[in-house]
Amino acid sequence: MQHRVALFALLLAACASSQQDSSGPPVTVQLAQLNSMSNIFYYPGPVNVQYQVAVNNPTDQQITLRRLDLRTEGFGAYALRTTGTPMNVKIAPKSTATFTISAWGRASGGYIASTEPVSLFATAYFAAPSGTFVKLVHENAWQP
Repeated sequence: MQHRVALFALLLAACASSQQDSSGPPVTVQLAQLNSMSNIFYYPGPVNVQYQVAVNNPTDQQITLRRLDLRTEGFGAYALRTTGTPMNVKIAPKSTATFTISAWGRASGGYIASTEPVSLFATAYFAAPSGTFVKLVHENAWQP
């Protein structure tokens, strides 16, 4: 049983490594880190990281972003635990909604570590008239 769980986790990680994987309509989610000055990651400890989220809805129906989970993997300038943020963002048909979110992370600290890239994974949960769907996103959130 543990081997099946490990195999499933490996398969899920492989699928999540592409830019957009998931079910449902061709909705895209893009994340961009806003506070990009490495000096805020120089000292170890808690740090508030802000992201701009853009959701593109090319469909003919309104969709609603219900939840956005963010997490990091591996080493980097900072780390996020899985942080789930309940939302109620409506995206009109054939349009893009852009908004800002923030999450608390933990900076690794140090001159070298403050400029390391961060692998950010997001899981976006949507509701639409045709049903619910999930989008998985992987972004390189920090580029010095």
